[in-house]
This record gives sequence, structure tokens and C-alpha cells, in this order.
Amino acid sequence: MLYANMEIEKKHIITISGKPGSGKSSTADKVAEMLGYTRFSSGDMVREMLESRGMTLQEFNERAKTEHSLDREIDAKLRELRNKDDIIVDSRLGFYWLPESFKVYLDIDMDTASARIFSDMQSNKKRAKGAGMMQNLGEVNWQVRKRMQEEQKRYKTLYGVDPYDSSRFDLVVNTSRHSPQTVALTVFDEYKKWLKSKVWVPVYSEVPLGYSYKNEY
Repeated sequence: MLYANMEIEKKHIITISGKPGSGKSSTADKVAEMLGYTRFSSGDMVREMLESRGMTLQEFNERAKTEHSLDREIDAKLRELRNKDDIIVDSRLGFYWLPESFKVYLDIDMDTASARIFSDMQSNKKRAKGAGMMQNLGEVNWQVRKRMQEEQKRYKTLYGVDPYDSSRFDLVVNTSRHSPQTVALTVFDEYKKWLKSKVWVPVYSEVPLGYSYKNEY
């Protein structure tokens, strides 16, 4: 976590992390378009690796408990990005490997996350194939929580870091009641402020209950 009395070295890099279903990929796409930055996604890389190996995400998560070659391959590529500028990195551990970046964490309540993931599985064949056969919201919710617990255990073992510890980030956005557009605009605005600042106090952003109702009708 960055405190108000600490100066930070800055690079033109935004790392976006957060909970499953929080909108990391769509946010990275929108912010990259707004800034004219290049987008990098470790999630896309993982899916490509799994597809080439004929593995599902569940199979990878099970294997990753004891075998970490895929983790290390992705992490090596992330570390190489430290020498680049004008990039958006959508990655669970991007904030850890790129500490000079503007570190964004997207939070969400698990019921909303499960609904989004389940809906996405119905329309995105690649994601559905990688996720395996999950037939209902309850199963999705259980699988997502299990995945998060396994990732916490794995990354704590490998690096001593919890990828879901939001206190390590410069900006936390609760996307449960945000729209994709307002999430991207929040990241854009706060990033511009961060670039100009000498010191930075972490920001938390959420849309109050009733916001969607009040503005939609």
C-alpha cells in the first residue's frame, strides 16, 4: 500500500487485477483504447497455453498445486514488460511484477461475479471451454470461490503474496454497481491524477446503492 508521505517512481503502465468476474478484461480494453496504449493479458496467454496443451482451467488449477512451470512462464513474460511504456496489463500478479505501475484492483460481490461469469459462458465459447462444464449459478459461485482460495494458497507459497489483498493497490474500484464505461473512466481519471502527483493516497471508488435506479429511470 502507498501512503501519502511516500514518493513513488512512476511508469506509463497500468496493471489491472481483481476478482474473477469483476471486468478486468473489458476494463483493460476500454482504458487501452482511451489512452492509445498497448494491451497485454496474461489471461489470454493462459487460455492459449491450455488450448495448445488440451487442458481445461480446472485441470490446470489442479496441476498447478504442485507443478508451477506455467506460472513461471507467464511471470517471466510479465517481468519483461518493466522496460516498456504505454501499456495496460491485465494480470492477477501484474501489480507485483510491475511495482512502478499504476496498480488497479477491481472488486465485486461474489453473487454478481457469478452471474456475470455464467452469462459470459453462455456467449463466449472459448471461456466456456476453458472453464469446463458448470451448469448453474450455484456451481459457478462454488467454483469461483474455490479457484480464488487455490490461487491465494499457490501465490503465497510461490511469492508470499495474496493477489486478492486490495490494500496493495493505488485504486480500488468496486464494479458491482459501476457500468463498464464508468469503471474505465474512473481508471482513466485517477491514472491521469496519479501521473501528475508527487505523492499518492490510495483511492476507493464505488457507486452508492440506488445510483443505477436513480439514473436509469
